[in-house]
Amino acid sequence: MHFKQPEVLFALVFLLIPLLVHLFQLRKYQREDFTNVKFLKKISRQTRKSSRLKKWLVLLTRIFALGSIIIAFAQPYLPAKEQNRITSEKLIYLDNSFSMQAIGNSGELLNTAIQDLLKNIPEEGNFHFITNDEEYRNLNSEDLKTRIEQTEFSVSSLDFQAIELKASQFSNKNMPAEVIILSDFQQQMNFSGNFEGKTSYHLVPYNPENNINFNLDSLYIGERDPEFLQLNFILKSNKANANQITVSVFNAEELLARKTFSFEDEDRLEGNFQLRNEQFPAGRLEIEDNGLQYDNKLYFSINPPQEIKGAAISSELRHSGFLERIFTEGEFEFYNFTTGSIDYNLLSRASFIILNELEEIPSSLRISLEKMHKGGKTIVIIPSEENTAVNSFLGSLQASGYGNLVMQELLITNIAFEHPLLNGVFEDEVENFDYPRVQNYYRIAGGNKILSFQDNSAFLSEQGNIYLFAAPLNSENSNFKNAPLVVPIFYNLGRSAISIPQLYYQVNRANQIEVPVESSGDEVVSFVSETENFIPAQKAFAGKVQLNTEELPATAGNFSIIYKGEGTGNISYNYSREESTGFYIEDFDNAEVYNSVSEYFNNVRSATESKALWKWFVILALIFLTAEMLLLKYLK
Repeated sequence: MHFKQPEVLFALVFLLIPLLVHLFQLRKYQREDFTNVKFLKKISRQTRKSSRLKKWLVLLTRIFALGSIIIAFAQPYLPAKEQNRITSEKLIYLDNSFSMQAIGNSGELLNTAIQDLLKNIPEEGNFHFITNDEEYRNLNSEDLKTRIEQTEFSVSSLDFQAIELKASQFSNKNMPAEVIILSDFQQQMNFSGNFEGKTSYHLVPYNPENNINFNLDSLYIGERDPEFLQLNFILKSNKANANQITVSVFNAEELLARKTFSFEDEDRLEGNFQLRNEQFPAGRLEIEDNGLQYDNKLYFSINPPQEIKGAAISSELRHSGFLERIFTEGEFEFYNFTTGSIDYNLLSRASFIILNELEEIPSSLRISLEKMHKGGKTIVIIPSEENTAVNSFLGSLQASGYGNLVMQELLITNIAFEHPLLNGVFEDEVENFDYPRVQNYYRIAGGNKILSFQDNSAFLSEQGNIYLFAAPLNSENSNFKNAPLVVPIFYNLGRSAISIPQLYYQVNRANQIEVPVESSGDEVVSFVSETENFIPAQKAFAGKVQLNTEELPATAGNFSIIYKGEGTGNISYNYSREESTGFYIEDFDNAEVYNSVSEYFNNVRSATESKALWKWFVILALIFLTAEMLLLKYLK
């Protein structure tokens, strides 16, 4: 017990006064004579005993009453149990990720957490405040409440390591710090109980009432013909169940189809819609469930096919006839040149260029190709038997060239099935087929092997945006042009020359998109939706603009690609489904866990407030004074 005014305790000396008065009473007794002396002596002895007891009891009550009053004026108190929490820094982390859309006992989890904070934030003191996408330092009570009220759902989420890092950046190393975390604590938070330093963690979990959530996970195009396409989708649940879910597909606000699917005690199902093969500028799949809402829509865009421009340069036109049969009109705008008849204006528009068995490369062509290579164009080289000019050209591109010509027949036996160029070409990994062969070939150093000979040396190698064949493909040297591989290889080389927009991209991820427009450098490409309009980072090349999006867009949806005030296509973005799992942390190790925000702040108050005891001593003084009055009145 401590005292705020300990000097008042010197007044306890005055307790000697009633004691001295009691011990040195100067009261005189008068002698009276009575007839029956024996009887009076007996009464006298009994009265004297009770009088002495009464005086001692009255003395004690007076001493205790006076002492209690003196101690009350000294203001006694019990010090705070955790005095350092008074000066500790406090950081509040409010989880505003999409998983907080779940419904709890008091409604939506995020809104419940916001209301709890607004009701219980103390009026005194400063706080640091962070969410998944915002952070503020040293806010007073009013500013903190304003920021809390403005909190909305964020596409981002922080794991525990990121929260720890922010806490270390915000706090003073010489002062203790408390981090209050309000979250539903999904497992991807990767909560760790290994706490170090002066920072303590106080957790307020918010638990959803309904723990079953359905989400539209992904979609892709299955079979496709000139009239119809099959749109396949995957629907997931965080728990196996037998529920039925209705899935609808829209193009903008037009309902195209609707089906009901049953999970049949599974946590995953695959379904599809048969739709007309047409443009879908604002496609959308949609479901309804009682779980999270952000994952109930899946946006997608299907743009009209665009012709890809390509060119082949051969020593003679007859050598490129097989290429013309592969790169047909409708999908490709393909030009065939000889070294003496190159239209450089058309060549500059091409997204891929095939050098088909050239023995010489004119200097003007070489300069154009070097410029196109820097612009990200794809260059495919089929060597001739005299390959010195090509090697010199590859050296200027800092690419490894060809070795010596090897006069030996080899079979092309190895296929890199996982390479993007061959993705989807084979239903199964084929091991035994009619292997193509070559009579003579060159050794290729470096690069990623796509097709290989039986001795594991490269037949087709990739070096960035340069593709090298190891052997001439004329009929005298190879039968590769007659093999089944020739069509998918060259077709996919042409298709991969330009990045065709996907069905959808993910918000808050690095995405690279190419838009086939001729940019003058003064105009920019922008993305426009009903709720958002932004200009992505972009870089202009010949015949295309390369776009990079990461922080934008902020919301999922369908966007129009606008260039020079006109639409040039459509693009869609969706939120990540990481928050849809619905698996929560149950073991918090050594962290302090509270049932509510008010419980935490009550704990802080009780731990940091000293307990005043003067009221109890005033009550004791009144009790002793009352006891004295009762003794004087009723004890004879």
